[in-house]
Amino acid sequence: MTTHPAATVLGAELKTGADAVPPHQAEWIARQHYGLVGKAEWLWGEKDSNYRLTLEDGTAYLLKILNPAEDPQVTAMHSQALLHVEVMDPTLPIQRIIPTREGAADFRFTADDGGERGVRMVTFVPGMAQRTAPHSPLQRERIGALLGRMQKALKSFQHPAATHRITWDMTHATGMRDLMAAFTDSRQRGRLERAIDDFEAEIVPVMASLPAQVIHNDFNMENILVDPGRPDEITGIIDFGDMVHAPVLFDVGIAAAYQIGGEADPVEAMCDLVRGYRRECTLSDMEIARLHTAAVMRLVMRLAIPAWRARLFPKDAARLTVRSASVWQQLARLDAIPRTEAVARLRAANR
Repeated sequence: MTTHPAATVLGAELKTGADAVPPHQAEWIARQHYGLVGKAEWLWGEKDSNYRLTLEDGTAYLLKILNPAEDPQVTAMHSQALLHVEVMDPTLPIQRIIPTREGAADFRFTADDGGERGVRMVTFVPGMAQRTAPHSPLQRERIGALLGRMQKALKSFQHPAATHRITWDMTHATGMRDLMAAFTDSRQRGRLERAIDDFEAEIVPVMASLPAQVIHNDFNMENILVDPGRPDEITGIIDFGDMVHAPVLFDVGIAAAYQIGGEADPVEAMCDLVRGYRRECTLSDMEIARLHTAAVMRLVMRLAIPAWRARLFPKDAARLTVRSASVWQQLARLDAIPRTEAVARLRAANR
């Protein structure tokens, strides 16, 4: 386990490198703690060791061995949130907790590198990542509606660790200034700094008055699964690992930013999501007026955080920044539409 110095905006979970737990140890954990015998296949994760565990009969589970820097209380919060959502909205297509032999939702163990790490096993949700599937307005609307349902299911969820500090929490987004040294191109750096200025001027002064609760905080195209044969059908929502108590606006802004994808009209893609979300939840006029700013800030975070982490972990630089070029393109397409027009269209979609 190696901890690297970095700007204070980066949480320990993104500054701490950890060797992947070897497959044989993942298989041992499954046998010892879950009574399941299967083959473990490593899956990439931003900070954790993830394994698809496949049993002889073909049944698959996801075994998540968490980063050693994650607080045990945060691990417990994620597990309890999954259980809570399952009770509040049983038909939401989320991963289901597989309890240990002792009935626990998660547990701790010491890995070969000496780090103590949390472990959680969940069902393996079927489907393909939305990013690799065809996209459509209907698909985006359905994703918006699912986001609304997720928020309603989480509205009554409370946990002592819900206010923990996490890098991807937009509440602390002005700290992205600390990461600007990662950009040597002055034009790029200037564009990101202007976005931070906008966030500081428009959202920070009202942040404390925005409706807030525990949010998913990462409704991205990798965490939304669709039916390969019918891509407008959403089959799964995965990865609760960035959950935090924060303004609801940020949850919608994050989801909207990802739905831009490769669409020629990024605002219309965002409007599709808002139309679906509107079926389940309502954004106030104060919130909808700031949705564009929140979405742009998510794009800034998607550029700044990987760029800084690439400096911390040079051997992983290509993997960490693999999406950066497309994010810059999304930001450019969004910039091509006057902000006043974008806000007016988003407001209309929210009616």
